[in-house]
Amino acid sequence: MSTNEAVDKRPATAEEMASRPVRFAVVGTGGMGGTHARNLAGSSEAEVTWLVDIDTDRANKLAADIGGKVTPSMDEAFSSGEVDVALIALPTGLHRMGVEAAAKHKIHVFCEKPIARTNEDAIAMTQICKDAGVTLMVGHVVRFFSEYMRIKEQLEAGTLGDIAMVRGSRINPPVMERSPWFADVAVSGGVVLDLMIHEIDTFRWMFGDVERLFAHGLSFTDWHTKRDHAIASLTFRDGTIAHCEASWAHSAFRTSIEVAGSKGLAKHSSFDSSTLIFEPSTGVEYEGIGQQSKQFTYMRPTVTPPHLRELLVFIDCLRTGKPVPVDGDEATRTLIVANAVLDSMRENRVIEFNEDGSVKQA
Repeated sequence: MSTNEAVDKRPATAEEMASRPVRFAVVGTGGMGGTHARNLAGSSEAEVTWLVDIDTDRANKLAADIGGKVTPSMDEAFSSGEVDVALIALPTGLHRMGVEAAAKHKIHVFCEKPIARTNEDAIAMTQICKDAGVTLMVGHVVRFFSEYMRIKEQLEAGTLGDIAMVRGSRINPPVMERSPWFADVAVSGGVVLDLMIHEIDTFRWMFGDVERLFAHGLSFTDWHTKRDHAIASLTFRDGTIAHCEASWAHSAFRTSIEVAGSKGLAKHSSFDSSTLIFEPSTGVEYEGIGQQSKQFTYMRPTVTPPHLRELLVFIDCLRTGKPVPVDGDEATRTLIVANAVLDSMRENRVIEFNEDGSVKQA
């Protein structure tokens, strides 16, 4: 894939995108790329014109279901004149390559979280998109879950009073068993950049900038190649203290949040909001569900999928000129905190932040 030559074209305009479905090239058709592609294909607001993946067999299987042309080359898709937005769903360390390629072709970008593996890459990617005149949004999807949106509304309304303590948890089975690259913390950022970054971003959205933090976990021990678990305590500049837990050591995915204030408590659990839960003890096979020996199976009330909701918001911003809710600068500030959690774990020390969000020198 050659991404070195600048392309003499302009980004799709708001007027153009308002008159027809917004055309997406999905780059990376694995877990999140496949989810986004299927959501887009089911929306009248968007069209998936290209599926880009070096694993063309996987991309062709997806194309058979939802349509779109398949190529292993970003340049082929981006130079086709059939793409308004590049949706980057590559492994974290490749995000910069995908974003740079799109920006050089004057194509707007939706990039999966985290924006990058390193703070330096995130800063560079943000500036590249600004210089190219293209819009960049990063997929911090928890901001688009109904429960978290409602908590945010109540915080802004002051319903819970002065907030003192917050807890957030995000639990998952070990992902390195299906995607071995996650086992390399230097490449993936481990459980912190995969899971905990959701809580970091959500709490920054709710409570503002972090003043200091301390973290502990398994990411820099011999355990991390098979299991990973991390806990961090974050103190925000408004006085709020948040405890974040992230784990790749359980049998099922689940999340929870508690926000304690002087006037009340708000809490949510993904299991509590389920309409039906199956919890097998051994290899029990539920009729119509299949064998679920290693995880819970649960159903939630029907709502607009948050991963689709964030893309619909992005499309609306492109068409109206409104600022995106999570731009490159905002995603970079979240990444800086997440990488500081990793530094705190590795170095066993408290890390403090300057008012501009940068890390204070030790």
